[in-house]
Amino acid sequence: MKNLNDVISGVDEVLNSAKHGNFEDVLTKTKSYAERATKKSAERLEISRKKIELLDSRTKLTKAYEKYGRLQYSAYLGEELDEEAIESALQEIQLQKTRAELLDKEVAELREAFVEGLSKREARQYARQEKKEEETAEDSAQD
Repeated sequence: MKNLNDVISGVDEVLNSAKHGNFEDVLTKTKSYAERATKKSAERLEISRKKIELLDSRTKLTKAYEKYGRLQYSAYLGEELDEEAIESALQEIQLQKTRAELLDKEVAELREAFVEGLSKREARQYARQEKKEEETAEDSAQD
């Protein structure tokens, strides 16, 4: 998403062209700019939505591993095992691994498509922002 300086410079550009050009050109440029900004916002929203789904899947995968581990430890202690519970845990692990892999690919494809539509400057800015978000997410996961 564009930062405030980019928005202000875009507005300045439109106002400057209004001084030197046709008012209809200004309206056309404004409309075009607004449509582009709306499209990019929608694309970012979709990427964020998929990232949340991915995090949810990874959380469920962690819980499935934990459940399976508890069942295996119970077996190690000689306790009676519920074969259905073990099979259910294994199926949940497989389901969440597959789902996480698919979502990871979808996020990568959406990011790639989004970045292709950006200028070089915007792409660098987006990459920095993504890196910062990932670092924040990693810090939160460690806490």
